[in-house]
Amino acid sequence: MPENVFEYSSNCELIQQGIRDTTISRPNVEVLGNMACILDRPYIQNSDPEIIEKMKNCNDFSDAQSSAMQTVLIQGNTKYGPPSRWRRKTLNDLGILPLYFSHDFWRRFNRRTQRNFLKKFLRSLRRRKTQKRKMKRLFRQLMRGLRTKRGANECTVGNITRVTISDDAFPFGYDATQFGHCLSAQVVKENLASLTEKVDVDEFQRVILDRLDEAYPSGLPDEQVQLLGSVSRVATTTDLSKWNISSPDTLAALMNSDDGEWEPDMSKLIVTKFLSGSNSLNSSELNFLGGPNLCALDTSTLTDISSDSIKGADSLDLSNCTTEKKKVLFETARQAFPVNFQNRDSDDTLTSYQLLEPYLGGASIDVIRGFSACNVSMDIETFIGLDEPVVLDLTVSEVSGLLGSNLPDLASYENETVVQNWISRQFQSQLDTLDLGLTGGRAEAATTASSNSTGNATTAATPTTVTTATTTVTTATTATTTASAGNKGSSYSLPFIFLMLNMAFIKIQIV
Repeated sequence: MPENVFEYSSNCELIQQGIRDTTISRPNVEVLGNMACILDRPYIQNSDPEIIEKMKNCNDFSDAQSSAMQTVLIQGNTKYGPPSRWRRKTLNDLGILPLYFSHDFWRRFNRRTQRNFLKKFLRSLRRRKTQKRKMKRLFRQLMRGLRTKRGANECTVGNITRVTISDDAFPFGYDATQFGHCLSAQVVKENLASLTEKVDVDEFQRVILDRLDEAYPSGLPDEQVQLLGSVSRVATTTDLSKWNISSPDTLAALMNSDDGEWEPDMSKLIVTKFLSGSNSLNSSELNFLGGPNLCALDTSTLTDISSDSIKGADSLDLSNCTTEKKKVLFETARQAFPVNFQNRDSDDTLTSYQLLEPYLGGASIDVIRGFSACNVSMDIETFIGLDEPVVLDLTVSEVSGLLGSNLPDLASYENETVVQNWISRQFQSQLDTLDLGLTGGRAEAATTASSNSTGNATTAATPTTVTTATTTVTTATTATTTASAGNKGSSYSLPFIFLMLNMAFIKIQIV
């Protein structure tokens, strides 16, 4: 049986249900229910065709799953019959599945059937705010069947007008060349919002930006920039340099994650243009940016963020930030959420910890040690996200106190580099006290002293200075061992010596 068949489950679960290979019978398909959503290619292709009906209830598919379902359908053994019998009703009955299929599936339907189906299908997908990457892939597969007339340097499909754009199937029927020939700058200027809502393919979006450049040669106004949506993600630095980004609303529109992620250099350029207009990064702006875009900024820009802005912002994901940037943001966050480790109110300390948690990747060893004594039960993801030198300086007892109830999770992350490095610096005997089965620690050096076989040996401890509020006393503990010839000597262990010193310290305080 192939390994890693399931993303969230193991083969054992299927075996327990009587499935011992990649062929799943109809009764077992019924038993699986929505668990069918985690089946991989071999199971989908080799199982009863009823598996297709179960897959309709899934939220998403891998490329391998999509390909396997398409193969099963084209083989013609499902209730939909062979491709020669497929009609528009077939598309309707397949539910969400056509969104994931390739050109080899779509070519089984004529263009008229495709268009009629897409009017309703695309309207539904847009209403559900289907991810742009999925819409982009769908249109790419649909476009593969289009053939532009050789030598056609003009619009032959039909000029794009407001009415054309309002068609729910738009831009179906255009390839990139015809889209460019048939779309004018004036139409883009007057219908930008509708265009950007429906156009998802990169080449088409590039045409829209080119037409905007023609319509606004002196620069794109804030109001138009706010309407770009995912079209903005195909812009170049040259395009962006011509955009006005002076309003917080414009920044918010450009940073909408539903439209796709920005490359760090583009994100940095957008924020730089925004700040050049006498703006600042307040709480709302930080929320617009989110963690990844914030991490793209220079350290000097991050330093200018106020503690009030951090205090009013949502929790930020700083995992993409460099250590230097994390440290800058932590210091600002520490001003926003001060913590007093001398305060015995555990609720106040825990509240401060929870507010500081997103920024702890930039915390110093003193702060982390402070929290280790406060029963905060740091989650393991936060722990491995700490600055590595800080983690390596923590003792076994400090890590135990820091993780608290989450300590058992440390074993699950034993193979993480930072955890491995920390383990290698600890004594194995100390690691064993955690009872987690961690291995790879250091062996301890012998602490006993052997006497000379022919005489007596005396070992003196280093004098230790003990200070109290009223006096300073120097004490010396001497461990004397007597050995006769041929007998082993004995010595006081270091813990015993420390115990004696502590008792002396207590006695001095009493006096």
